[in-house]
Amino acid sequence: MSDEKPLSTGEVARLLHVSPVAVLFWIRAGKLKAGRVPGGRYRIAREDFRKFVADNQLPATFEPSPPRRVLVVDDEAAVRDAFQAALQAKGYEVVLASDGKEALRTLRLERFDLIFLDILLPKIGGSSVLKAIKRRDPEALVVIITGYPYHEETLDALDYGPAMLLPKPIKLTDIEAVLKIVFKK
Repeated sequence: MSDEKPLSTGEVARLLHVSPVAVLFWIRAGKLKAGRVPGGRYRIAREDFRKFVADNQLPATFEPSPPRRVLVVDDEAAVRDAFQAALQAKGYEVVLASDGKEALRTLRLERFDLIFLDILLPKIGGSSVLKAIKRRDPEALVVIITGYPYHEETLDALDYGPAMLLPKPIKLTDIEAVLKIVFKK
């Protein structure tokens, strides 16, 4: 048994330059061997990953990966700006959306490693956005940010499995803690 740390679907996706949805497809089709950990997420043993790459003659690259991409969805410009400054200072690529409709449009075109999502948004509420995200990518990492943790919309959103919830006001140390937990840095 190998003592190498298993890979997440996101790590496999980055190594193969594909979307996490493609990795999930391979797992569900039985092409890529994976196990589940508590919480239902998949993990791929490195030995199984290497065999999958060799068997399928896939071009895996172990070059440094591009910066992680983060989407911040909040209707308050000051919150978006604060997140952008904090995340860019740590080397993350940041995309901003000011409402649910803009977030969904952005998510149809781009892939993100992490999403910070306000719940009370104009046009389309955060709960609906989270539901759409999870339908498209069940393993998407979404952190709910809200000033109203007990609001009905927030409680509804919890049913869709966000990675965590951050109550506003959010401090820089809160953002750093999320990054450390999510990306294990």
